[in-house]
Amino acid sequence: MKITIELEIQPDEVGLASELLSTLRTLTDHVTVKPTGSAPAVNGAAPGPVAPAAPAPAPVAAPAATAAAPAAATAAPPPLPQGVPQAFTTIVPRLGNPATQLQAIADAVATLSGAGEQTDKAIEDLVEALDAQVFQSPEVIGNPAGVLPYMALYPRLPADLQPRLRDKLVPRVLKALTRKRPINADRTQFFLYADAFATLVKFEAVAMPGAVQTLQRLLDKPDNRCAGITMLGKTVEYCGEQLLKAPEATLGALWRAMEGCTEEAFRYDLQYIFSTLRAQLPPNSALPGLGAAAPAAPEAAGAAPATAAPAAAPSSSPVPAPAAAAAPPATNPTLKSVQHVGCYSGHASMVFTLAYDASSGSLASGSQDGHLIVWGQDGQPANRMDFSTHYICSLDFLPRNGTLLAAGVPTDTTSGPEPSCIAAFAPPAGRARGVPWPSRGRVPSARPGGLMSFVKALGGEGELVAVGENMSGTALATGAPGQDVVALYDLGRGPLEQLQPLLVWSEHSDMVTCGSPWHASPHVFVSGGRDCSIKVWDTRTPQSVGEFGTLDSASGRIQAHTDMVTCLDTTDSLLISTSTDASMCVWDFRSLSMAHGSACAPLVKMQIDQQPCLKVAVSGAPHSRLAAISTYQGLYVMDLTTMTSPSTLMVPPLSDGRPFHYYHDIRWAGAPNAPGQPLLFGASADPRIDLFSVSF
Repeated sequence: MKITIELEIQPDEVGLASELLSTLRTLTDHVTVKPTGSAPAVNGAAPGPVAPAAPAPAPVAAPAATAAAPAAATAAPPPLPQGVPQAFTTIVPRLGNPATQLQAIADAVATLSGAGEQTDKAIEDLVEALDAQVFQSPEVIGNPAGVLPYMALYPRLPADLQPRLRDKLVPRVLKALTRKRPINADRTQFFLYADAFATLVKFEAVAMPGAVQTLQRLLDKPDNRCAGITMLGKTVEYCGEQLLKAPEATLGALWRAMEGCTEEAFRYDLQYIFSTLRAQLPPNSALPGLGAAAPAAPEAAGAAPATAAPAAAPSSSPVPAPAAAAAPPATNPTLKSVQHVGCYSGHASMVFTLAYDASSGSLASGSQDGHLIVWGQDGQPANRMDFSTHYICSLDFLPRNGTLLAAGVPTDTTSGPEPSCIAAFAPPAGRARGVPWPSRGRVPSARPGGLMSFVKALGGEGELVAVGENMSGTALATGAPGQDVVALYDLGRGPLEQLQPLLVWSEHSDMVTCGSPWHASPHVFVSGGRDCSIKVWDTRTPQSVGEFGTLDSASGRIQAHTDMVTCLDTTDSLLISTSTDASMCVWDFRSLSMAHGSACAPLVKMQIDQQPCLKVAVSGAPHSRLAAISTYQGLYVMDLTTMTSPSTLMVPPLSDGRPFHYYHDIRWAGAPNAPGQPLLFGASADPRIDLFSVSF
């Protein structure tokens, strides 16, 4: 059977047509092309005046003169050592190791350059090795660097070999990516092919206009959409600036194709794509190809409109900073990127909460599986404690002696009347691995039937801890004032089971949800609640010493947010709060008179992505104005050096292709009031703890 297809190809579609022909030729040798006006082919052969049918090139690489950056701006690559021709199955694995990569590149160049008439066969062998040993490798998909180290071979090849490798490699990659798949397909099956596609675009083996047209066609088809959105995300990650330089008509077609990507499975991808692209543009600029209109796709998927300021824009009328506002540091390094670099595995179920002890470099985690794990610096579980009688909702370390504190709520399957409590575990002698930390006992809730929502160790040399204790949501709830309280305990005052609170503050009118010490003072801390308020407490005073917020005329109360406060953290003189009202606020302690009844407005209030904000972490960050924010839709790192126009990066989709789960807790690897490591931990519904690296 012979099939004849007639197509009119526009000049800007030549790249896409070339890709299609190359892919077809991987499936059959009986493909010919008849240019307009030529004589018909006979017996499948091209007529005399027409060039013989040969594998059509993939989208033509852009000439060197159009490279994104001038040659002078890029450091010259190191010279290659003497290469030794050998089998590509021994060369390719060494490309992924920085210690052996340069020699492996030299060996590959020597093998191809010395192949003579067998060069095409040698290139096919290289493509086969890349496919089998890289694109389908579980080890590579678990490596955050992905295929990029392996593809670094391409730009080091002699100029005459680059197009020959491209013509074999691009069809192989596209063949894997254009298979029909469901919307919620397992992306690990093709993630590295998408990574390879983006890398080829980065190295200009695939010209950007042709790449965009390929992406558009895949996004238009539900059976190819999962691969298309993954390819686009990786392309934006590697070369978003190059993408925005494509012709506006080409980009406009891409945005229109994305309007159809309304599936929930793509919510995180779309948000990442648009926020990353906007970060390449001046504030309030529309994406090229859109004019002033916002694409419907991000709205349908819950992303911010394209005309919004990059990622986290202050509200249209930010509250003016009072005179006492902290001056932003002028020497903070510029935030450049954030990448997923691995994960800790050891829990059997979702992880609820994290804590980090900078003095020992220890991360602690609490999971639905009923276990507390203290992790070694090698990323392996060092100690495991059983707390299966309770759900672990909050963790912290006592700064004086490293005691691990765990707030627990009784599980439904508990046998006997176990109260909500704070469990304390002391570090073993020499911090020995493989043994549970000895228990120091449990502090029961001072309110029978109450639920403890958080535990926070306060500063100083003592063992003071602040605890949220709630009756709301329990069978004993009355709705009366004072049923939801903040309590202060001193763990050094005797057996934990017999402790009573030193002070109980009952000024919240609904459930107390979160708290944080003010790391600048050992006596001051804050709490937030479902009543939308943020209270400020001093351990020496029986009443609050102020609150953050403004007067709500409807309720007559001071409110910090219009919905539940979800998280609080402090840095220097600043407090950062998040809420289910989808906003984040920055406050200054120095604006308060520290007297009962005093209040102050926020320095700035901003939306992140129009979704509820769950957690914020700034304590222990690499610098005092760097915050991480978790929302239902994404994870962000924000530089608040300039608070009215913060620099914000959204964390890319996970390097191993896993779907996004919002983070219940996030922690920097550092100590309060000191620069920490550029490492962020995230706990989610996945039993693994994700690690992210920030670069400047």
